Amino acid sequence: MWNVQEVENGTLFNEKVKELLSGLSSEASEANQKLYATGEVQLDTFTTLYGLAQCTRDLSGVDCKKCLDSAISELPNCCDAKRGGRVVGGSCNFRYELYPIVNT
Repeated sequence: MWNVQEVENGTLFNEKVKELLSGLSSEASEANQKLYATGEVQLDTFTTLYGLAQCTRDLSGVDCKKCLDSAISELPNCCDAKRGGRVVGGSCNFRYELYPIVNT
């Protein structure tokens, strides 16, 4: 799923999305076994990119990382230069938006 609105500088935005989600994939799959991570990155003075990555609790950390990395690899197919998007699989999912998506 994706937001129908596009960003102005799609190439740079896509890089930032992948960077954020890859970091969240690593954090979610670390030894602490939370299998869930949220984060954000400043794109410019006024714009923040928010993201989350999550796996089902039946996955090991290694399998969680594989699942999330596979989902993240779908970004160019689903969410290229879109203001928000998500990929939901049977065992993992990620989401990113230009507005807060979880309560802190």
